[in-house]
Amino acid sequence: MGNIERTVAFFEIVRGKDADNARMERVPWQQSLSALAHREPRSRIYSSDSGNYLGQTVELSNRQHLLVGRITTGPLQTVDLDRLLIEEMRLEGNKGTIDTTAVCFLDFGNIIGIMQSKQGSPRASAIQNWMNACGLADEEIALWPVISDHTWEKLENASAVHSFEFTYRPNPLAPPPEEVGLSTYNKISNERYPDHKITVKLEVPKRGGLSPMAKLRGHRRMQEDIHSFMAELGYLEGPTGVERARAIVTVENSDGEYVEEPLDFIKHHVTVKTRVEVHSGDSRPSPHASIDGIMEAARLHKDSLKAAVSADD
Repeated sequence: MGNIERTVAFFEIVRGKDADNARMERVPWQQSLSALAHREPRSRIYSSDSGNYLGQTVELSNRQHLLVGRITTGPLQTVDLDRLLIEEMRLEGNKGTIDTTAVCFLDFGNIIGIMQSKQGSPRASAIQNWMNACGLADEEIALWPVISDHTWEKLENASAVHSFEFTYRPNPLAPPPEEVGLSTYNKISNERYPDHKITVKLEVPKRGGLSPMAKLRGHRRMQEDIHSFMAELGYLEGPTGVERARAIVTVENSDGEYVEEPLDFIKHHVTVKTRVEVHSGDSRPSPHASIDGIMEAARLHKDSLKAAVSADD
């Protein structure tokens, strides 16, 4: 046995179609997961252009957790370590392989923690799409990264959003979700500029003859699109993901004055590096090891997670 470093990323489950009233009342996720465990297997599959995704509950320490995996059926290769020969893996019957991500539902604030077993495992956007397609909640949901320092509140309450700038590396191997808005830039860049680092900056001009109504429309549209873009941060994070995501907004300070303030979404996304146990010769942690790692990270950072989403006990 050995251990390997993995990242736990935390997301808040919010309403998918009500940005003005996004936060939900506490949902009894354990009941939802228990019901999921008794559903027909076919009702736990979500299919899209990027693949077929299967969800399954896992019980550990008297709690239900979730595994979401992307099913692969193509040929795989193994190596014979005695003869040092590369061979095709042959699976008996109607079987395939699956890359899984562990999802733990915390006891406060509709927060989940996720850990990928490998880089190609489902990311936050795939988990969001699976949850919506399979009806885990009673309404359409979105996953927002848990951002500390009340950054979401500052964005929502800003009287103006002047600019948004993000820098990222395209990842052609991980197709973006079918969305609109800022995510469209990522989809185009995956196809056209796979070898580049890309910086995009959107800005509402302070000068230049725009009418007050046009400026207001520009501010509000950018405010909405930042929500959409940041909801996909889990998909974009990683070695080939977003390196920078910053906005300049006008907010009211404690003295009642309106001042410009930068918001740094990457810096304040609550993620935790942790070490999890793996079998010798395998870089993928078992589901139980992943769940243990997520729950320990959540325990250590409980206060900051609760403060970020204004959650009570």
